[in-house]
Amino acid sequence: MLKADIAKRLKTLHPEFTIQELMEMVELVFETMAKALEDGRRVEIRGFGSFSLHRQKERRFINPKTGKRTSCPSNYRIVFRPGKKLKKIDPF
Repeated sequence: MLKADIAKRLKTLHPEFTIQELMEMVELVFETMAKALEDGRRVEIRGFGSFSLHRQKERRFINPKTGKRTSCPSNYRIVFRPGKKLKKIDPF
């Protein structure tokens, strides 16, 4: 599903808005979520799930191409945990 698909779905529910206005709203939602994660805050959408930052430890590995030992510095990664309603969905 694309952002445009979300805007089209919203258009069926709210025909008083233009597609362009709805696209701006969808974009604003995602920008707000990204900014919150950048600031280290957790984003929770009830029934859907939550996004949070977790610190990933530094790890060492061997480059298979060169055989040289290298380390990957510690970093943050975004973790998604599905909500109860989303866990119940069986796509198969």
